[in-house]
Amino acid sequence: MFTKFSGIILWTEKISNLQKFYEDLLGIEAHYVNEKFISFRWNDFKFSIGEHSNITNQINQDPYRFMINFDVNEINEIMKNLKVKNVEVLRNPEKEHWGGFVATLKDPDGNIIQLLQQP
Repeated sequence: MFTKFSGIILWTEKISNLQKFYEDLLGIEAHYVNEKFISFRWNDFKFSIGEHSNITNQINQDPYRFMINFDVNEINEIMKNLKVKNVEVLRNPEKEHWGGFVATLKDPDGNIIQLLQQP
């Protein structure tokens, strides 16, 4: 029996391309860092990034197959700060039918990230 969802690992060819991006995006330093693996922690949940020898294409060829969602406060302010850092924005914050806001962007590997502001 599964008891909880504990984390996710995003594999990459070169971790240095993603560490600073996600530290800036999340606004926190990685909880654990070595030359081939980093991990961010929120309570019992971990978002980790690691280098993997089977990842040979630096840019995700099918970025819409998998999206990472992060809940945020003040989505407009966050997006303004990311644009200043030349982050590729795919969708500016828009109100959704469920009452919250969604914005979409890409990380340096071409993975799709969505920011969600709950109503």
